[in-house]
Formats: sequence, C-alpha cells, structure tokens
Amino acid sequence: MFINATKTMSKKCPKCNYLRSWLIRRNKRKCKRCRVEFSRKDYILPRFRLTERQWRSCIQTFIRERTINSIKDNVSVGHNTAVAIANALRLCMYKDMPKRFNGICEMDETYIGGQRKNKKLHIRRIKAKKGHGTDKLPIMGIYGRTEGRIYVEVIPKLSIKRIVEIIKERVKIGSPIYTDGYKMYRCLSKHGYPHKYVDHDGGEYAREEIHTNNIEGFWGILKRKLSCIGGMRRDKLHLFVAEIVWKFNQKNYSKNIQEERLIKLLKTTKFGGKK
Repeated sequence: MFINATKTMSKKCPKCNYLRSWLIRRNKRKCKRCRVEFSRKDYILPRFRLTERQWRSCIQTFIRERTINSIKDNVSVGHNTAVAIANALRLCMYKDMPKRFNGICEMDETYIGGQRKNKKLHIRRIKAKKGHGTDKLPIMGIYGRTEGRIYVEVIPKLSIKRIVEIIKERVKIGSPIYTDGYKMYRCLSKHGYPHKYVDHDGGEYAREEIHTNNIEGFWGILKRKLSCIGGMRRDKLHLFVAEIVWKFNQKNYSKNIQEERLIKLLKTTKFGGKK
C-alpha cells in the first residue's frame, strides 16, 4: 500500500496542484480531482512529446539549414511531426522580428510567386502584368542601417494605408526613409518621415547615401532561398519568409547563441491560430 501511494503522489497536477493521479496511456497521468491529463516528463510544448534535449537537437539541425529528413532522424519522429516542429520554430522566428528602427531606413517591396510556365493552363492563358500589376503576393521590407537588421511582412494587397501603418509601427517618427521612385511612397513626408528616393526608371540607383541597395540585396537572398525550398502554400509563406529574415538578422551571432535564443522563444511564445 505504501508503494502504491508513493506512485500516485509522484507528481502534482499542473492545473489544480492535486497530488493524487494515476498512470494512463503513453506514460501520461490523470488527475483524480479535475481529471486533466498531463505528462510525467517536462515537455517544453504540450503539443510535442519532446524534451528540451530533443528540441535542442532539432534546433541545431534547423539552424544549419538541413532538411526535414534530418530532423526525423535526429529525434526519431514521423514526417508530419518533423514538419510541425519546423513550423513551430518558424513561428518563433516570425514573432522575433525587430520592434522599431531609429535612424536611416531603406524601404522597398517585391513580389513572390511561382513561374508562369509552371502554373495551370487556364491561368497561363490570362494575360499577366509585370511589376506592380502582377498577381503575385507582395512583400514589403524595411532595412535599418543603424541596426543592420531588416523587417519583412507579407501583405495580401499593397496599399498606401497599409504601408503607412507598418512604417508608423516599425520606424521612429523623424527617421529618414529612402525608397525607389514608386509613387505610393511619396506621401511619407506628410506623416513626419523625411523621404528621398532614387528614380530606377530613369536609370538612377544611388545618389551619395540615398539608395536602396541593402534591402534589394536581401530580396536576392530571399528569392534564392525560397526557390531552393520549392513550392509552398500561400498561408505558410510568412513563416518561410520569417525563417530567412531571422537568420539574416542573427548572422553576426554564433550558432550557440542562436540556439539559446530559439530555446527561450519556444518557452515564451504563445502558439495557436494562424500566426
């Protein structure tokens, strides 16, 4: 009787702190008071039966840009679980974007989408526009020269209202902003941001310190890495973009520091919903 009582009092219920519980399937326990099921192991995320040591192994693999198959082999999980692990890490990266820039900023937009030759026939028959009239998904980015970091957001539709909202949220008022000659940016000076631009259509790409070369260089990195990943669903694009942005922003830190930061993010990030 003494042994059985010790077993039932081996762990507190995480919901009501009651000491008595019984062992059920998959090494879980069930509280005798509130009937909630909980694990005997200390898992970082309740959705994954992975210890902190297993998560560290996944993070080491993920940061070094290896495949989903490598995550499967390291922690001995199925393919769907490995994909869910990668998406959980990407969500942490998505929520770790730079908060607010101060100083000179570069701003630009780009468009992401598959090649037209790979799309279905009824889509290829529709005459498509290039540049700002394309049907691809717009992505807007802000590069802070002082911080050397970048903020990127996938937006369903490019509009002046949304651009101004993002700038007010991410850039301190009074910070100079440099863009290309796109007319949608020319209202920034009315909102308290000194604005200068270079006319790409006229063959001008830099005028002293006024240019957008840093953020345009990042667009090249982004598109190369996305092309290596291959096809993905539109509702998951923001996660893949966030992964590339986060790794770019953390490039000056060692892999060990990046791993520790992701572990802390896993413990503090609230999971649930689309984003």
